[in-house]
Amino acid sequence: MEIRTRLDQLFSKYQPSRALTELKEERVGDLTEAVSERVNDGMQTDKAIDEAVNQIGDLDSLLKEVAEDSESQSTTGHNRQSESKTQHSSQSSVHVGKLHITDDQVTWGDHVLVDNDKEKVDLGSLVQVEGDHVSVANGLIDVNGDHVTVNGQEPERTIVTSLKLVNTQTFAVTDLANVAIDYRDAAVKLGAASGENIVVNEYMSRDNDRFHLRATRVGDTLTIQQGERPRLWPVHIRVEILLPTTLTGRVTVEAGNGSLEMSDFQSAIFLAAHATNGRVRIFHTGVERLDLTATNGAIKIDDLKSTITKIRADNGAVTLGRLTGKGSVDTVNGAIRVTDQIGDLHLNSRNGGVRVDGVDGQLTCIARNGGVRVKGLTGDGDIRAKNGRVSAEVTGNIKVQSHGNVSLEVPAGQSYQFDLRNEDGTVRAPRDAHFTLDDRHHKIGTVGENPAVTVIVDSRQGSVDIN
Repeated sequence: MEIRTRLDQLFSKYQPSRALTELKEERVGDLTEAVSERVNDGMQTDKAIDEAVNQIGDLDSLLKEVAEDSESQSTTGHNRQSESKTQHSSQSSVHVGKLHITDDQVTWGDHVLVDNDKEKVDLGSLVQVEGDHVSVANGLIDVNGDHVTVNGQEPERTIVTSLKLVNTQTFAVTDLANVAIDYRDAAVKLGAASGENIVVNEYMSRDNDRFHLRATRVGDTLTIQQGERPRLWPVHIRVEILLPTTLTGRVTVEAGNGSLEMSDFQSAIFLAAHATNGRVRIFHTGVERLDLTATNGAIKIDDLKSTITKIRADNGAVTLGRLTGKGSVDTVNGAIRVTDQIGDLHLNSRNGGVRVDGVDGQLTCIARNGGVRVKGLTGDGDIRAKNGRVSAEVTGNIKVQSHGNVSLEVPAGQSYQFDLRNEDGTVRAPRDAHFTLDDRHHKIGTVGENPAVTVIVDSRQGSVDIN
């Protein structure tokens, strides 16, 4: 049974309304993403749908509550709607049913869903995000900065410098196009080799030949895999993988239950890395392309040069500084922070705030649950926020779509044209603006002479303020 058909059956019990339609479309998107992840992991489609639907929890109670709110609002009539807007809408606050939006928070009844100042998202036991702290499934997965626990256990093995060097192997890179590295239970560090060969150093708390790496080369592909793991007595392992700067081609890294670090390395490789249950750190590095995925762990990158950088983090914050090249970041349950980006940037956060300070290029920013703050943008901007305040400094063309309050700051003396609208709340434009449309919820006009910048804002719920 398809996802939409399944939801149609659940929603058919209630009187159709705009609020229910929006809720259904949102749930269709959530379930589609959840089912896709499970199918990609090898699960049958029907089972994946069943499991994803079950994770929603008590949807009937939520549907009943939304339906009752919609029915209550529809029976009050136009006069009461106008009165309600007068009572509950102000320059910085919107109150629709149980939904309350202010400059700093989005609440449903007494429950705070999004707190912009605290960079907090609270979806109950399902997901909680506060700064660098992410808790999923009532603490089953907990990522707090560099600290990771899964079901109460600490799978991460950080870099331990006191371990003894027990094994060193070297590999020639002649005619080598692919290097596959797989350490499923160790701390992994990548760096630059002093010579022209790949060097692997293995450090262990207890030595045994069975624990040493296994390497094979077939044609132009070299595969390096972690050796056997003891079943009874644990062994702490860290591995240094030193790559020559002359290396080209593709390098893939799988790091499980341990931190992944890379520093002081420059090479024209395509690096594709995946870290599970551990932090990721990259410093002072240059590669041709970087594809990085982290599951249950925070990502921090500083001083990276890459033609294309793609980052995905599930359950962990992403912090980026001094990146050069075209970049994209996708997070599920984790905040995004970017400083000093040179190149176009695409950010997509689901359950976590986004903060940008310095982008020389085009910015696209999507936030499902969390506020968006943008400073130092020298290119055009496209910002979409589902639940959370948007504040941005405007120096180029900017388009904002939001379900919350929007505050834009334009430098003094900047000429621009604007199109500002919302459905609830107020719209405020500068006093020196020249209007072609000046309604309460929709204003079109210009500031200054010969405007070269366009500002477009569409806020479904919340105030719009530009100054």
